[in-house]
Amino acid sequence: MKEKPTGTMPGSRVFTISVDPGKKVSAGERIPASFSSESPVQQKFGKEVLLHNKKSIDMSKVKDGGVLPLLVMHNAFSLAIGKVEGFSLSESDKKTRGYVSFAKDDADSEKVINLLNQGIPVDLSIGYERNFDTAQYDPQTDTFFFEWMPREVSIVGLGADSTVGFGRAMPGDIDMTDEIKTPAVEVGTTDNPGAGSEPVTPIRQIDANAVRAKAVRDERNRLQEIDGIFANPIVPHDSVYDGIRAQALNEGWSADQTRKIVMDTLGGEAEPVSNPGAVPDDVQVFGVVRRSQPTDSPAYQPRPLGAGVRMGEDQTEKFRNGFTEAMLVKSGVLTDRKSIDGARAGGFVGKRLITLAGDYCRMHGINTQALDDDAVAARALTYRAAGQTTSDFTNILANVANKSLLQGWEEAPETWQTWTRRGTLPDFKTAEISGLSGFTGLDEVPEDGDITYGKFTDRKETIKLVSYAKKYRITRKLIINDDLRALSAIPRAMGRAGNRKVGDITYALLNGTGPTLNQDSTALFDTSSHKNYVAAATAPTVATLNTASVAMAKQTDPNTSAVLNIQPRFLMVPKALEHTARVLMAATYDPAGTAGTLPPNPFSGRYEVITDARLDGQTYGTAAWYLLADPNIFDTFEVAFLNGMAEPYMRENEEWDGQGTSYLVGVDFGVSALDFRAVHKYRGN
Repeated sequence: MKEKPTGTMPGSRVFTISVDPGKKVSAGERIPASFSSESPVQQKFGKEVLLHNKKSIDMSKVKDGGVLPLLVMHNAFSLAIGKVEGFSLSESDKKTRGYVSFAKDDADSEKVINLLNQGIPVDLSIGYERNFDTAQYDPQTDTFFFEWMPREVSIVGLGADSTVGFGRAMPGDIDMTDEIKTPAVEVGTTDNPGAGSEPVTPIRQIDANAVRAKAVRDERNRLQEIDGIFANPIVPHDSVYDGIRAQALNEGWSADQTRKIVMDTLGGEAEPVSNPGAVPDDVQVFGVVRRSQPTDSPAYQPRPLGAGVRMGEDQTEKFRNGFTEAMLVKSGVLTDRKSIDGARAGGFVGKRLITLAGDYCRMHGINTQALDDDAVAARALTYRAAGQTTSDFTNILANVANKSLLQGWEEAPETWQTWTRRGTLPDFKTAEISGLSGFTGLDEVPEDGDITYGKFTDRKETIKLVSYAKKYRITRKLIINDDLRALSAIPRAMGRAGNRKVGDITYALLNGTGPTLNQDSTALFDTSSHKNYVAAATAPTVATLNTASVAMAKQTDPNTSAVLNIQPRFLMVPKALEHTARVLMAATYDPAGTAGTLPPNPFSGRYEVITDARLDGQTYGTAAWYLLADPNIFDTFEVAFLNGMAEPYMRENEEWDGQGTSYLVGVDFGVSALDFRAVHKYRGN
């Protein structure tokens, strides 16, 4: 049996703090403060709650009866500027509390004291280790619940939770307006808490080992990628770049941020600055969250580890933007004057793909003088700058193809979007869609009488996402042949095909008597019980529209038997009946009436005509037609997409053979009939 993973992960949490107005602080003085609470804080991985009970906080690192070091910005390489004493848990209001005192004769300590005495808010951030072995996760609220261990408290400039901080009440003098109103959760259980607590959603154990391993792997990759940037022969080995490297490694810069700074410096677009600013936003190193402070924040005085630079747009970014725009113009995806003028001004218009591939290689220090076209194309497709998982050149080509794909999706002549409801699903599991019937109605309330609860009747139909996809390749041959058709026309056609596939599956729901509904195990279109189907070979006329619209209006609610009075919005016909339907909707008088005594047409302009050739080839010939209500008002049909993304995707396939890059092009969706009451069908011939 596998051994259960154990261990912890460091973290930090920032809280807003300040001293009482008019109170002066001095070195060595004990200032009451609260350090942590069960208030949820948004982290990169989701919402985080630190559990506050005796079982959940490990005090083994709190030395000498509750003493923690007071640091600046979680800098473990600097000396403490004070201490936290009496660190303890107050279970009554779910907070940790204690006293902060600043060291005497310390420059950093004096700066913070001076700020506090001027009434400038200063924040505390508690440094802690999360215990992932006992962590729990609530997927409905995306919240993680952690047992934890306090390690240190730091002075920072910006905070996230004003419920704790300097000058807050100590145990025995609790301000009840400061309490945290979150339900208690016992780690390791999925039961609701005891009586009097709000119910909590059942939560599940998370994979501690996987989370820790990912954090360590990401940090190791970051360090290797940064080392790779400075190992490039084009980067000088001098004090300026050595300083940038040290600063990037120690302050948690990402590889992309480091590369941008180096490229700007090499290109002469950056200038040294005496104050490089703080750690980039939301840098996370081994789980420690550090949030950047503005360079003009009085609470944050950075200590540069090397020369800093001010960033501008680097050469790679300029190449990427100019190349992309030029290819989109050249392939006909972008046709507006602004894009054409921009592409021409960028100097990329008129260049062949193989020429641009050579420009890309030389920009990254690759000597192409002795390389033939095939070798240049191969190097452009396979060269990966430090920190990149794919070639920038490949990404540019894929971006052009992806825009063509989306253009094809948008321009496809499809009609399913008009008469169906959009939906979203989080995964590929079969899901239930609850169609709520009408409310039970309102009752008269007698004087001093009780108001009773109404109810809905749940009608549940099922829906399941299906993935439809094809592969697409960007090859060396494409570059050498300057094949813009493969770069734009083929993905564009694939986009249209994706939209067409949604239409095929959706219109199939109308074929014959339609799918069987879960609510009553009866076919969607049914004469006897659903009363939404007429098996007669009759085209749309004033008379048949009247029959169908009356039948829809008289449909009743299953909960109350109340008449729903459903009003149709769409008249949907096959192509063979389009002329008939449009003449009927445009006619002021009944086209079937007798000349000289034509009665008025009560349906003139009332319904929106939808026509689709798929209906011409369905069961029962070419004359079946439909009335449908507005899908956003009544339950009719739903088309659901993965995470609501109603468009195709293109993503890199892991398959690689040295000849190019393979991509998956697909769309993930599911369709379902929701109810019979707001749809009506005439069989036709």
